[in-house]
Amino acid sequence: MAYLTDFQVDAIRAHMTGEKELLLKKFRAKNSPYDKISVPIGEMSAYEALGFKVDDTTKKKAKMSRRKAASKEFEDDIWCMFYKLGFRILNTDEHLEVQWGPNPQDTHQLDVVAVGDDAIFVVECKAAEEWKTRSFKDDIDVMSKYKEGITKALRQIYGSEKRVKFIFATRKCRVQQTGNDIERLKANDIYYLNDNTYDYISNLIVSYKDSVIYQFHGLMFKDELINKERICIPALQGFMGTQKYYLFSIEPSTLLKIGFVLHRTRVNDSMAPTYQRLLVPSRLKGISKFIDGGGYFPNSIIINFSASQENLKTEFRPLGNTLDSKAKFGMLSIPNAYGIAYIIDGQHRVYGYASSKQKDNNTIPVVAFENMPSEEQLKIFMEINENQKAVKPSLRLDLEEDLYWSSGRLDSRMKALRSSIIKALAADSNNVLYNKISVGEDSAQLQFKPFNTAFSKSGLIPSASQSHWTGDTDACIYDIEETDADRAMKDSRRRITQFVNNVYEILEERLEKEKHADYLFSNRATFAIITIIGSLHSFLIGIGTINKRSSISERTVAIKPYIEELANALNTLSDEESASLKGALGQGADTYWLRIFQTLVNKAYPDYNPEELVLFKETQDESIQKEGQELKDGIRNTVKELIFTFLANIHGEKWENSILSIRHECEGRIIKSIDEHESIEDYDWKDWLEVSDLKAIIEKNFSDESFASAFSINVGDAFKTKKEKLAWLSKIDQPKGKKPSALTRNDINKLWLINDHLSNFVES
Repeated sequence: MAYLTDFQVDAIRAHMTGEKELLLKKFRAKNSPYDKISVPIGEMSAYEALGFKVDDTTKKKAKMSRRKAASKEFEDDIWCMFYKLGFRILNTDEHLEVQWGPNPQDTHQLDVVAVGDDAIFVVECKAAEEWKTRSFKDDIDVMSKYKEGITKALRQIYGSEKRVKFIFATRKCRVQQTGNDIERLKANDIYYLNDNTYDYISNLIVSYKDSVIYQFHGLMFKDELINKERICIPALQGFMGTQKYYLFSIEPSTLLKIGFVLHRTRVNDSMAPTYQRLLVPSRLKGISKFIDGGGYFPNSIIINFSASQENLKTEFRPLGNTLDSKAKFGMLSIPNAYGIAYIIDGQHRVYGYASSKQKDNNTIPVVAFENMPSEEQLKIFMEINENQKAVKPSLRLDLEEDLYWSSGRLDSRMKALRSSIIKALAADSNNVLYNKISVGEDSAQLQFKPFNTAFSKSGLIPSASQSHWTGDTDACIYDIEETDADRAMKDSRRRITQFVNNVYEILEERLEKEKHADYLFSNRATFAIITIIGSLHSFLIGIGTINKRSSISERTVAIKPYIEELANALNTLSDEESASLKGALGQGADTYWLRIFQTLVNKAYPDYNPEELVLFKETQDESIQKEGQELKDGIRNTVKELIFTFLANIHGEKWENSILSIRHECEGRIIKSIDEHESIEDYDWKDWLEVSDLKAIIEKNFSDESFASAFSINVGDAFKTKKEKLAWLSKIDQPKGKKPSALTRNDINKLWLINDHLSNFVES
């Protein structure tokens, strides 16, 4: 018996279309964030009153546009998402109403309906202009009421064999922490699509092209049966250690349906550890062309069958023993279900078949493990890809939490802790850094590495060797006495994440909004902020304001005035100061930002003056740098004078012949530097001696007592070998064309020691 009347079916079809040209027209309109219209010139003012702006005019018409409301823009984005996924039956407007109950008033307007070959998707969209927290209890309750009736209605129109999936989609909406919205959605089998999921699917579309529908179905219907007919194929069963595996060949079209890739993204966090990167589209296209041209890949795809329930387990029936092997031959029965085969290695080869003519004709070799722990999957992935140098440093840092959390090495566990803290800062919607750090395949404005580098130098996490804590552990937020490593790390992660977020909240509030991009949410600022948090925390511990037992709330109260002063100082930077800071480039730029941040705090709180800041101030002192350069110049001239005197004493008037090769090098430098009309005779080759030349002469003549006594200078370092006795020469070196290295007061003191030592020999 039909659920809907013919009239009701026609009413629904009137708001749906499979016409290609109409769909393309709708896509172009919906894919823009603006509503665009063309109106008579005389009606422009009326539409301007409605918020439309003029883009272009002719004699009779005006082209106008208006930014869509957040709710409409989101509905259009979801509609376009399904169009890009390959769906070609979609609703044409926002007026699609379906009766879901026996009463005429039992109707509901549907935001997006997308009909595919295998499934129908019904989406309820909720969006906000700005981020806000709210409860969706009423919306979910309504959705759970109409779900069954609308399923029946859509199946009546588009086929009873199609599965119907309901999606609750949100943008810029945070679910109340105290509510049960997520559990309510799960209980009603409604998929929750938030900002993370939308971005992830959008990236899948870009990366997977024609094959995206397989990964999308795996995401939506994971562990759901495609049909009850199991896949039966001949296979070999064997063991690697205690790990069972199967060796078989299978059609790519079948593996595409049951396969799933665990991408390193927040969407898949519940299935951690995840490790895969998104596909490279150009490689997919190349693989498809290669296969269709008769090419093939002899190496095996590596997968893992993961069974969450009894009906999803594989079954193996031996057909007899292989006499000369411990392997068994038999029939492997695989459930025909979405997302049960995790692809550990070979995703490009598998998905390259999606647009190939050979996906139903070819078979590909597969090594399949069964219920392999995710940590073991990760190890296999890393071993394969490390050898191929395919793992990006950023992904490696992200994976360190899963690789090393339970390691027996202290230093490895601290790597895991750093990785875990960074991801915790990025994952919690209540954090300032939520969705702002690139984690795995989730792209964002801030990179993972600056956070990792900063935390390693902050002192908030203790430094360690393989088996011992190293350096100062007094200022770390980690209980080094706790014997339960897992408990200690989780506690440290919770406290450090809270503390760092508290500081970011202070900065977010105090910094002017136009300063956020440069001084709060930039990679240079990241290193400076995290590191100065650690530096100030250590300072506050040192002066007794806080101690190891202080709560995070107490630590936040203590550090707050210093952070507020930093924000105030950044707000009032002059244009020149700001340009100088943002113009810092190169390897030392991150440290330079930190020192400037420390300087700004020091101006208001002089007691905060860490040793590294003292040294930095000295390097910025022009009088110290001038004194140092003058000393270097004088010392180099003195060394030359002594060398010439000693060589004359040893070799007489023709002493220059003893260093003839060095003289020729100097003359070569002159020739390269002078103009064509100039003569080399106008220049004294001795003026072109470099410190490396002086060192070579001294080393050659070091057996002479005058050379050894004059040029062996102890500046407080090791002083046994000839190399160590001549190490001071590096302190006066100044390669041509390079900026002089910045000097501290300690450097100046050593230069004076060198100068005084050499002066004694000049005088004598």
